[in-house]
Amino acid sequence: MEKYEITHIYILLLNSYSYAMYLRLKALLISHAQFSHALRVTLAIAFTLAFYSIVHVPHSMWGPVTVVVVMMQPYAGAIVYKGFQRIGGTLLGALLGLLTVLFPHQLNYLIPVWMLAWVFLLSLKSYGKNIYFFFLAVMTLIIVSYQGDTALEVSVALWRVANILIGSLIAIAFSLLLPIRAVTSWNTLFNQNLRALRQLYQAHASAHMLSIKQLNSMKREVLERHMKMIILLPNVQKERHKLAGHYRTIITVQRTLISVTEQLIETHWSSDISRRQLLAQTDLKQYQQHIITILNQLELASVNHSNLVNIDELPNIELLSTMAEEISPDDTANALGIYGYFWLTRQFICQLDALILQLRILNQK
Repeated sequence: MEKYEITHIYILLLNSYSYAMYLRLKALLISHAQFSHALRVTLAIAFTLAFYSIVHVPHSMWGPVTVVVVMMQPYAGAIVYKGFQRIGGTLLGALLGLLTVLFPHQLNYLIPVWMLAWVFLLSLKSYGKNIYFFFLAVMTLIIVSYQGDTALEVSVALWRVANILIGSLIAIAFSLLLPIRAVTSWNTLFNQNLRALRQLYQAHASAHMLSIKQLNSMKREVLERHMKMIILLPNVQKERHKLAGHYRTIITVQRTLISVTEQLIETHWSSDISRRQLLAQTDLKQYQQHIITILNQLELASVNHSNLVNIDELPNIELLSTMAEEISPDDTANALGIYGYFWLTRQFICQLDALILQLRILNQK
């Protein structure tokens, strides 16, 4: 009995160690996406060459070529999307091209008419997210239907179609074997920007302002990450196409938050008199601290992929007008700065509310 228990404990420890090693390897590959992509493409080509050395298929050159073309992008969602579009477009073009074989010999002059008519119709649909599908359909139609010696050329074209299908399936399989998710990189950038926005907001409300150089550096990094998120957005939408609109909305809301934060900093420090009056407002300090707490909770929830239920309620925006009246600015210049600051804070709360709403929708799906 004791021997059985020791063996059982040993197996559990071994499984736990293996799982821990797997997680470490996965984290390493995710953090080195370009290396993972290069490794995956190399393994896919190696497998393709090994496959064709065992299974002899005529005109097999198109297999590895297709693997490279389909796996051009590193992200799994884009590879799968492109792979299935290539398969669908190739099959449609091959089918339309093969129908020309059924044309009677005396009607061969109709083959170019048939081909051109379908080129026009397919090109007419070649826009938006399905452009690659229809492009492949047109190309395959021309390859299959435009032949001289019918028997020989059709045979070559069909083997090429077969090899394209094989290459596409291999590319899709290897993209899922070592998946590089665009949404993972997108989430990392989003979390970094959440932290930076919280730090910027906290810094602007402090009596000791960061140097202009530090603030500019932080703002530049935030904008650079935001641009990277915009670039990643099409691939994120392919991986999570049902939530595509919500990711687009988050990009818009985040850009507005960045812009409002920049204006809050400039308005808060626009004049020494208005700055001192804002810093002296006790209710405003508590209000700002409430916002910082929510930003911190939002950041932690996003990093840990936890539920947003426990995030505090947003502060009441109606209190802002009361606080503005309590300050009673001395002159028009200071009044514009102070009232502008409270208006911007109101906009910040509204955008933060919109962001939390979108994140809750993402967490529910």
